[in-house]
Amino acid sequence: MTNSEVVSFQLISIAGDAMGKLFEAMAASKKCEMAQAHTLVQEGKALLNDAHNAQTSLLVADANGEKTDVNVLLIHAQDTLMNTVLAETFVNEIIGLNDRINQLESKIEKIIGE
Repeated sequence: MTNSEVVSFQLISIAGDAMGKLFEAMAASKKCEMAQAHTLVQEGKALLNDAHNAQTSLLVADANGEKTDVNVLLIHAQDTLMNTVLAETFVNEIIGLNDRINQLESKIEKIIGE
């Protein structure tokens, strides 16, 4: 297996795990579990950092003149990482909105006495 194939599988695996953590965080925020949501986001960010480090190894190898085979696997890996990075932005926004909704619902319940 070539270095780019190894790194591609690492990117797919790590970015996939990060996406899972981010989606778990979003689900936790919907259930008013904000501390858990923030913990899961941090775990997702740590995984994304690991994925970026793996990606950087390819960039460094390329900068050092090592030829990197560009194939469908590497393209899929890069796509998976890019989508996870984009999802992180949206998930953080949704968590913020869920937090605001949770706060407003709590205030409404106090007002109407439920």
